[in-house]
Amino acid sequence: MFTYELCLQEKFIELKRDELKENEKVLSEFNARFGNVDIVQVIVDDYHLMNSEQANLLSNYQFAKVIGYLHKKAVRTFDYLMKRTDYNDKVLSNFLSKLIKASIIKEVTPKRYVISNEFQFPILQFISFEAKLTNWKKAILQATINKKFSSYSYVVLPLELAKRLRESKINYFRNQNVGLIGVSKDSIEYFYKPKKDRVKLNINPSFISSVAKYQLETSTFSFKTG
Repeated sequence: MFTYELCLQEKFIELKRDELKENEKVLSEFNARFGNVDIVQVIVDDYHLMNSEQANLLSNYQFAKVIGYLHKKAVRTFDYLMKRTDYNDKVLSNFLSKLIKASIIKEVTPKRYVISNEFQFPILQFISFEAKLTNWKKAILQATINKKFSSYSYVVLPLELAKRLRESKINYFRNQNVGLIGVSKDSIEYFYKPKKDRVKLNINPSFISSVAKYQLETSTFSFKTG
């Protein structure tokens, strides 16, 4: 049915776009920290735009890692952040200085930090898809990794293979909470829909950097100066 994986991906994207809502987009080869994800669907629930400086900083996993240990109300000390992130004094000081300058965080008292009240993180939901022609076990592994930033993660396969797996190997997908989709030239069929994974900001730099990368890739920014 499909000669190459790229053909499968392109057909899936073509069919998927027909069912998208106004607040949804589909991107291919999305650059997550652990490698490119074949396809992501992004659902914009409440879009507080970052400015370009903020998005550029947080698209970097190292900066996102710092934010993952900070809160708006609970103060975190410099020593706490240094211990949690494993950054040395000089590196952490540089990161914090840039985050303060970008109005992402503020120093409430010397060496004590919170996320700035003025900074609102975009509320997005990612659904990820790994497409394979035959190697479905590798696809499940990749889909499991994608759950670091995705509310739902799926494996996308040619329709006939997906049907066979539903009959004989569906427990592989259930056990990893990974969805199974079959694609033909005319349709998308969902053979297993996973439960929603709760993706939180705290201690989740993969999700934080993915949101920032999404905003950079779609080139949408707030015109706020502060």
